[in-house]
Amino acid sequence: MVAVAPDRRIVEDGIHAEMMPSANPDDDLAMHSRRDPYWDRLWAPGSQANWMTGAIARYEKAEGINSGNAKLNLDPGEAMRILTANRGRTDRLAAWGVLDSWRTVSSEQLAAFTGCRYFLDPNYSSLAASFALDIIDIGTYPNKSRPTPGMNRNVVLRTSNSDSFTKAIEPTLTNPEWLTVTAGHPWSTGGQYDRHNVLSTELALRAAEYLPVGAVLGEKLSSLDLLAGAGLGKKLASADSRRADGTIIRTDGMRIVFELTATASAAFENKVRRWAQIISERPLETSGLTVVFIAAPHPDRPRHTSTDPRHEIYRKMAQVLREFPGRGQDSPAARIGVAHWEEWFPDRHLMSESFLNLEADFAINDATGPDRWATRGLLTDYAFTPWHTFDATAVLENSKLLAATPHWMRKGDHTSMIGSPMDRAGVEVPHPAPAKPHLTKGRPLGGAVGNGGDAKLPARLRIEW
Repeated sequence: MVAVAPDRRIVEDGIHAEMMPSANPDDDLAMHSRRDPYWDRLWAPGSQANWMTGAIARYEKAEGINSGNAKLNLDPGEAMRILTANRGRTDRLAAWGVLDSWRTVSSEQLAAFTGCRYFLDPNYSSLAASFALDIIDIGTYPNKSRPTPGMNRNVVLRTSNSDSFTKAIEPTLTNPEWLTVTAGHPWSTGGQYDRHNVLSTELALRAAEYLPVGAVLGEKLSSLDLLAGAGLGKKLASADSRRADGTIIRTDGMRIVFELTATASAAFENKVRRWAQIISERPLETSGLTVVFIAAPHPDRPRHTSTDPRHEIYRKMAQVLREFPGRGQDSPAARIGVAHWEEWFPDRHLMSESFLNLEADFAINDATGPDRWATRGLLTDYAFTPWHTFDATAVLENSKLLAATPHWMRKGDHTSMIGSPMDRAGVEVPHPAPAKPHLTKGRPLGGAVGNGGDAKLPARLRIEW
């Protein structure tokens, strides 16, 4: 069978992440210090992480099978006290937000997203209490042979398949806190496809660290409805709960939706067809939608042979795109591309120029076979001018409210975006008048002192992330 993939070699060299300036202010949590979830071979082909849930831990302890980790076997009352305390609250909410949005993350990725090194340790009180209350599950990589410095960096985390967060934690949150954690949507339960999710999270982190982008959104906020339906003030032709793996948003508001795939299965073909249908109904100027499928098979799979899934990915994508004729700027062929993880990241902790431009192959040439594909950089070669009624950059400001956004992209006081509780009530912070004004000297109650400014609401209600 003749391969339809363009004859591009896998990039053999690249730029080490340590040589590139990272937006992540903590060098120990940047890309070059984290385990590489692709090249470190943390999974054998087809394997999953080794998971422990709170329910299993309690069962094994009760049956005398395994006494377990005493730091994780917390009493529910003590766990609830920890999870409602003010100490560590901001970091704890940020961690929940990351897990809710990305579903499965490594401890290193969680620490990088939140800026809190304590999350490198699964015994940290907030993680242990969340585990004890069945909010999160804790797992380890199947392959832990590579030694890593500091705490326990072999840990992976996911949301539990329970309603504990909704029943126990949500009632303790203020409305602004609930919004920052869940983005105003129901809490996500249960993880799936461990390697796939961790790779997706890593891609978003690397984009946020090294690319000039405006925001990155997790799986939860990359649903078809949010990207092409209700999120645009429109209604999809048919209800669809499917979600992409994540979204990278340029500074001009163009959405680069990404889907990771290890094989060219029937599910992959259906996914391409669904995105092609959506894109054919949503012009670029009124949606900002582009999609890139990233081939990410296990690194030990044979390459440059007929068994390389990349060839089948190109073949099936070309086959689907023939159902949607056209090669113009607004066509599905021009807005759905294919990339390869190994071309973006050619080896452990390396990145290529192809990644720095987010280069992908698009079936926009009139030729057939491999010659039909043209390489374009989604950051550099792709023009986007939003329609005058489409506020494409609003999402950039709103993303700063979300705990799932990398911490260096959400600094500052964002109260003015949604208002404080008193703003919404139409009142100001009360400053009682003195009982005997004729005897009062000095500043009024609540008045400014030096550079301190007037009295404000407590920090928790000001959403200062």
